Amino acid sequence: MSNPGYLHEKWKRTTGLAAYIAGIDVNALCREYEKIVGSAPQRSARSKSYFVGHSGVTSSGKSSNRREEHYAIALRNIDVAWPQPGGGEFRLLDYQVPLNARQSDHGVGKIDLVGVTDRGRLMVIEVKVAPDRGSGRGDTPVLALMEGLRYAAIAWANVDAIAAEAKKCFGTAIVKEPPVVQILADSAWWRGWLHMAGSTRNAAGDWEAPFAHLVRASNDRLGIEIQCLALEDANLTLGLEGRPPVLDRDPAAHAVDIERRVIGAKLHRPG
Repeated sequence: MSNPGYLHEKWKRTTGLAAYIAGIDVNALCREYEKIVGSAPQRSARSKSYFVGHSGVTSSGKSSNRREEHYAIALRNIDVAWPQPGGGEFRLLDYQVPLNARQSDHGVGKIDLVGVTDRGRLMVIEVKVAPDRGSGRGDTPVLALMEGLRYAAIAWANVDAIAAEAKKCFGTAIVKEPPVVQILADSAWWRGWLHMAGSTRNAAGDWEAPFAHLVRASNDRLGIEIQCLALEDANLTLGLEGRPPVLDRDPAAHAVDIERRVIGAKLHRPG
């Protein structure tokens, strides 16, 4: 797979964020997406699984800097139905789901979390957490979006194989519809980007409106659905030395209104 293009670019800078997002050519981005769909690696063709039998415990020893991975595993271990921003609910199936078929599949990583909606639609979930205090804001929202879209293109190309495995491993039916891409983060990460002020806001610019436009245009062109979800802040205990990572509570979910810079009211789970 070739690497040039928006979907492989890792925009990590705060400075110029709004201008960068506004300058993204949606037509070119969608062409990149379709190109990845057409050239995506196929694990099933090499007798490799997507759901590899995770136990809910990490391989970390006495320390780890993989907070997002531990956070994702802790969420999966909760094993509840989560509300969707637009209504309905979803469940998490697995974490760190591999997409590469060969070692030479450069730029092909693992999906942070794979879920399924109550309508059977596959979800590709990109997880972000606020870094430790004093370490900045973490990855940019546009980087999270591009990673989610890139992995969604590969998952969509392999949806039949993924659906067959989901049925076998989890008893879950996945329908053949374009996937949902969700940016799922703790509220602290979202606040870091939505509530910038002063010189930091001046350097970044008002990135929210062009980001919302990019989301709408991508939804319309690709037939996918992009969601932004915030979870209430909870204390994470890393899963070290054979122990599973855990959150100190089951965090409530909130829809994020990017354009208005608002983390909305608590979403209630159906039923």
